[in-house]
Amino acid sequence: MLQSSPAPLRSALARTLRAALGLTLLLYATGIALPDSSAAQDWGDPSYDSPSSPPAGDEIGWSLKAGFGFTHDPSTFLMNFELPYAFDRWVSAGPMIQVGVEDDITIVAPTLNVGVRLPDMPGSDFDRFHPYGFAGFGFAVIEDDDERNDQRSAGFLVDFGFGLEYQLSDHVFLNSQMMFNFLPRRTQDEKFFYAWQMAGMRIAF
Repeated sequence: MLQSSPAPLRSALARTLRAALGLTLLLYATGIALPDSSAAQDWGDPSYDSPSSPPAGDEIGWSLKAGFGFTHDPSTFLMNFELPYAFDRWVSAGPMIQVGVEDDITIVAPTLNVGVRLPDMPGSDFDRFHPYGFAGFGFAVIEDDDERNDQRSAGFLVDFGFGLEYQLSDHVFLNSQMMFNFLPRRTQDEKFFYAWQMAGMRIAF
């Protein structure tokens, strides 16, 4: 397995903390600026027992997702980007790219994923939460600058994962998700790496 020295790990952790602080401030500002649409959609109304009507963010169309986190073994700072297309309230499909960077190691892993989302949770207290899962395939390029001759290799990748969305408004969602990446044939001596997108945002168009 690829190993990272303590100094690069501290550097990657510092970058992660700076990115986390910046995104936290951005999300906080976005949450303040967005109007509260709970009244218009009967969210949080105990007397309203039937499923709420589909919000605008659940309709057919494209979304843009972005977030940050980390990968483990090898350890890198993760940036994740997605462009899913929703066919209905339940099913979506689209490209995703995971980019992991550290002082010596770089991971680029584009995939095509199919996702299934639960649009309505039971009860009125969880109407804003939407669990989801996804699976797909693609390839991964892993480069280790610490090796002689700047070694780089690419291989087929199969991924799956799950996450949770929190709906801020009709078109804006916060999310966190975990991704499990399998490399059937060793790529730069790796057969698997784990990724956690700790915080992210989805904007539905």
